[in-house]
Amino acid sequence: MNERSQAMRPSPPRKRIGDILVTRGVLSRAHLDDALKAQGSSLLPLGSTLIRMGLLPEREVALALAEQFGLPAVHISASTISTAVLDVVPKEVAARHRLLPLAFSGANALKLGIANPDEKSVIDEITFASGRSTLAFVVPRLSLERAISAAYESRSRGEAFWKGPEGTAETSTIMVIQSEPSPSPQRPIEPEVSVSALDEFPAAPQPAPRNKDDQPRILAVDDEPEILEILSLSLGRRGFEVMTATRGRQAMDLLRTYPPDLVLLDAMLPEIHGFELCQHIKRSEHYRSIPVIMISAIYTGWNFSQDVRRIYGADDYIEKPFSLKEVLHRVDQALSKAGNHPKAPEAERAQRDSVRFTKHALDQLQAGDTAAAVAAAERAVDMDPFEPRAHFVLASAMHASDRFYEAISSYERVIELAPDQFSALKNLAVLYERQGFKAKAVEMWMRALENSPTDAVRQTIKAHLVDLL
Repeated sequence: MNERSQAMRPSPPRKRIGDILVTRGVLSRAHLDDALKAQGSSLLPLGSTLIRMGLLPEREVALALAEQFGLPAVHISASTISTAVLDVVPKEVAARHRLLPLAFSGANALKLGIANPDEKSVIDEITFASGRSTLAFVVPRLSLERAISAAYESRSRGEAFWKGPEGTAETSTIMVIQSEPSPSPQRPIEPEVSVSALDEFPAAPQPAPRNKDDQPRILAVDDEPEILEILSLSLGRRGFEVMTATRGRQAMDLLRTYPPDLVLLDAMLPEIHGFELCQHIKRSEHYRSIPVIMISAIYTGWNFSQDVRRIYGADDYIEKPFSLKEVLHRVDQALSKAGNHPKAPEAERAQRDSVRFTKHALDQLQAGDTAAAVAAAERAVDMDPFEPRAHFVLASAMHASDRFYEAISSYERVIELAPDQFSALKNLAVLYERQGFKAKAVEMWMRALENSPTDAVRQTIKAHLVDLL
């Protein structure tokens, strides 16, 4: 599926929250009219206006928002949040964007309450700053604003937990609510992992041979061609071999085929963000020796200069707009510290080791030992974090272990690396749907439809999409 078709795909029309509440029989037309009149002078969304007026409890509004956005909602006033999770987002950022970290899920996922889930750039920023895959849960704005203020005050007092006014749990408990799924007379094929599914993935690129006396190679990645042109000319004059990429997957392919001696990496890129590429490089046993200098604009409220080193393992960080002289100086410093060594043999070994551990993980999964499968798949990912097969088996093992949010995160990595893989798209669609992320499920089912292997499967998915929509 090309990017043009993704961009042109129409989104299903979104219901209005007032109509949802009236249809469900929890709000009369007369009360809806009263709230609409009051909303005009309050600047609050309609759902929050209904809560403020006492016409509906928070839970009913949250349930309507879940149906409207196709996401699970959180009844925040009935939840208990560990104040430790608040450390990933500064209070001023949380207040400005009306969002609240809710809980960690496994090592790589963050549950985030947000008033407006359509603010994708804000969610990307949280993902960048936290170093975790972010799962958004919608929360009524008025309730969320109250919770943000109270939760951060609890943290400032040194309290381990913040409990909502309706909360009863003494430990972290997030009250997730979601709209009832539509009845489906025809359930699409179940998630699965098999050797045939792995065979569908594209072959890994083979690293090109390289001699010890070759000039140092730099991979510069930025979605602004003008910046790449300046970097390429300046570094080329200094005797470097320069490769350039404007997109995340293009950068990944170049890195695997022509392993560089240093990477200059913009943070926010199409397809795969730069910070995720950096994290993959630095978590890999065979790629981590490559110095990475990240480049990004400043975001108010964050301390990225320290965060990118601590969270992603970046060797250096340069703020935009940057001084070209400073970039050249930092490149020289990083290369001098790392030394110049051909990376092709390491890349070849990374691929071989990843294949070996992936096969072992698949064998363990098919034998029913999900714990051993997870461990082996994690080793495969550590060896070569750019190999989608390894992430696919890891996601499947997480899924089989009922570690659903971690499985979602791993499946997302798969389709970043291999966006047209039917098995990954199908499994992710099933998982999103069963966890209440209806909008994300529809998106993945549509992508799976476009990549269906047979007409029979295509017709099954079409029928299921009709039920969902």
